[in-house]
Amino acid sequence: MGFLNTFASTLAAAAFVSAQHDAGAKLDKPTLHDNLDYLKQGIIDNLPETNFNYELQAAGTIPDDCNKVATGQVYNTVNYNPADFDIFNVHYDDCGDPWVFCHHKQSPITIDSMARQFGKLPVQMRQWIRHVVDVPSDGGWAFEFDGTVTFLDPKDDMMPVIVHETGHSLDLSGAYADKPMSSSDRWWDNYNQDSNVPDTYASTNAIEDVAQNTVVAVFNENYPGGFGAIEPDYEKISHQYYTLISEAIDAGQGNNLFKPGQSAQCTHRMAPTDPVPVGGSKKRSMRERRGAAPVVGLSKNVTEIVTKRDGAKKRSDCSLRW
Repeated sequence: MGFLNTFASTLAAAAFVSAQHDAGAKLDKPTLHDNLDYLKQGIIDNLPETNFNYELQAAGTIPDDCNKVATGQVYNTVNYNPADFDIFNVHYDDCGDPWVFCHHKQSPITIDSMARQFGKLPVQMRQWIRHVVDVPSDGGWAFEFDGTVTFLDPKDDMMPVIVHETGHSLDLSGAYADKPMSSSDRWWDNYNQDSNVPDTYASTNAIEDVAQNTVVAVFNENYPGGFGAIEPDYEKISHQYYTLISEAIDAGQGNNLFKPGQSAQCTHRMAPTDPVPVGGSKKRSMRERRGAAPVVGLSKNVTEIVTKRDGAKKRSDCSLRW
């Protein structure tokens, strides 16, 4: 009977921990601000650009994950013709392997703007992104799907959004020792020591709280004087964003994922998804017919990041809007 009582107590404790760690449950702490717009300019000004160039792939194929995004397989409300995308291989000076961008021809921003902004991410954050997708839309929205980030109605000054979506991949794809961070004991222990969350969107659930605290952490690590230089109540969320900073240093093996220039070159990468044929055809320009070949796999110089996100877990269910 003693064993049964102990076993029952263990199960009860496990159930309690599980309930405490429901990463999808709404959070009930008060917010510091309505949003994090007040951090935007500081992030833009203090993350340096990375030199880049790009080449247009030959028309006729699109990476599989971009195709899934475009054809409503990720969100059924997001539907575009895959033939309306230009596919670019974007090369940055700090990584020998290009990132494959899926840029809609009618996107409100240029491929230059999208590539420039993405390149401001420190490379050890950037390497946790598989593809970048940008499309026109009536309203601004962003989401992450197994390392692919999509921006609907993107802007030329959306660095906090890019950091936020990358934060989802860091959390859910396994960048940190405690993974997923948003459902780990360490995260919840530190969350419980704070009185607030950063903003209204962070209160959606722990997954969004981690992503918004990633924005705060990146600001803290790059803005002169840190987050406390502009936020008098910084201590009300300090356990949350300092936990991410600590994990970011551990994940970088002494380097800090959130600070640029600490790694000269990428060391790991999410591989691009295989190209799939694009249905339908339009008259193609000579440049399109002679474009670059699709990127398949990674070079031997980087280690592939293999995620273990299956089914619904591939989607972060982010609905960050502007």
